[in-house]
Amino acid sequence: MAERRNFHDALEPIVYLNSSFVIAHCDRGDPFHLECRDFFSRLQAEGVICVVSDFVYNEVAFYILRQALMREARRTGQRWEDILRVAPHVFQEAMNRVEIVRADLERRTIALPITENARDLAFTLMRQYNLLPTDAYHVAVALDAGISAFVSLDEDLLAVDGITVYMPV
Repeated sequence: MAERRNFHDALEPIVYLNSSFVIAHCDRGDPFHLECRDFFSRLQAEGVICVVSDFVYNEVAFYILRQALMREARRTGQRWEDILRVAPHVFQEAMNRVEIVRADLERRTIALPITENARDLAFTLMRQYNLLPTDAYHVAVALDAGISAFVSLDEDLLAVDGITVYMPV
């Protein structure tokens, strides 16, 4: 089992920001938005090095784009997948938000590479802890870089031995 910490506990010097945290941080409608915003500010103020991977960029971008497409789908009574084809302007407008979030992440975090070692470790973690692929990749990329502290809203990570997971109370 992972060590679970809350956003008020002592901080590790380097933490991996999982997608669920970044999404809650950037989505004002998320129930954990304020806690995540305040914790990210605390991390920055206390000099904690925050890292991410391409998986974070991918999941955050998909979330923002899908949310915009779903809003338009509800408004028009269509499937969100169809909005992409029939109303490309919705996608393009949402890309503005994606670019803002990307720039903010690039300014405030370090992106870790995805190595062959991390790829192999991800499959081991999937098998060992019944992690979904993207969760396993997040953990594998961080562990491959020697980082064992995570900030996440995803309780599935708590199954992994030897890591620390910061979560809201």
